[in-house]
Amino acid sequence: MKPDLEATIRAVEALAPRRASVTRHDVRPILLSIGGSLLAGRSEEIGDAADRLRALPGALRESWDAAVRDELSMACTEYVRSVDPRFVNHPQYDLAYALEARFQLEARWRACAYLEPAQVEASTAAVARADAILEGRRDLNVREWLKNRITGALR
Repeated sequence: MKPDLEATIRAVEALAPRRASVTRHDVRPILLSIGGSLLAGRSEEIGDAADRLRALPGALRESWDAAVRDELSMACTEYVRSVDPRFVNHPQYDLAYALEARFQLEARWRACAYLEPAQVEASTAAVARADAILEGRRDLNVREWLKNRITGALR
């Protein structure tokens, strides 16, 4: 397992004895690390992360699930709002920011699919609309861009 992933999971596990809750700030680096490894085709970097997260004790597991929902909601909102149709064609529009937000959202989704929380579907419609806005106004195929980014053709 990657050392940063190990450290962040250990920090979440350490919340149990203190009866503390997991926040989206705890969840974010875990989802991005797992999702990044999956997108890069390096699932061996994940180790036993899924088993450890599934084994979180009851209340901590509930707060984990809530934090994942919160993090996905925040990430979707960030991307969707970055694709405001009023500004997409502006000469100073930050396309790189919007695409990076989309890429990181994809990493979170991949991690969630791997970890099995059924939390991805609620946000897909809004993200698909945002993808369509970018594609329609920027002559860009978002799925193709993601594929190229994942395979390393883009940096």
